[in-house]
Amino acid sequence: MLGLAGLLFGRRKKGKLTGNLVKLGGLAVIGGLAYRAYQKQQGGVMATVDTKGQAPGVSGRSDGEALAQAALSLPETSRFHPVSQTEDDALLFLRTMVAAAASDGRIDTAERARIVKGLTEAGIDPEASRWLEREMASPADVEELAASVNDSDKAAQVYAAARIAIDPDTIQEREFLHQLAEALDLDPATRAQIDETASALS
Repeated sequence: MLGLAGLLFGRRKKGKLTGNLVKLGGLAVIGGLAYRAYQKQQGGVMATVDTKGQAPGVSGRSDGEALAQAALSLPETSRFHPVSQTEDDALLFLRTMVAAAASDGRIDTAERARIVKGLTEAGIDPEASRWLEREMASPADVEELAASVNDSDKAAQVYAAARIAIDPDTIQEREFLHQLAEALDLDPATRAQIDETASALS
């Protein structure tokens, strides 16, 4: 489906997906968020987040931009770099974001139409729009999302995709994230680092 592999939602509004998209940006933020958790586990300096939401040495940028830049600065062979992600990976991340946004049961028909309209205006083709509309009408469950994840790095990226899609301010959203982490067999320390860093995203 032309357009979906390189397009992920790039902004949040009150914890919901919006129609603003960026090419590679969404993938880069997901990769950067997972990479930062990995670095924290390894004791690396890239894991530090200051109280202003900026990464060390990245002046004038939001933390989200710093995360994306961190991923884009990695060798292209890195499992966290956007170009290392396949179309299947991008679709999995997108399905995860949709499922997370739908977890509180508040993606209604009007909001689905708004999201699809934003995607269409961003340049994705009608087939991709129809796919996404169907996905929002019937989101994947956590077991389905976790089924194709075979390693801890991909698990961290899938969880990161869910976490940047929502601000978990409802019981349903928090339970979705908990169940997803369990289904992914995500290390609790990695999950905690992703949650902490994602909370600082603007």
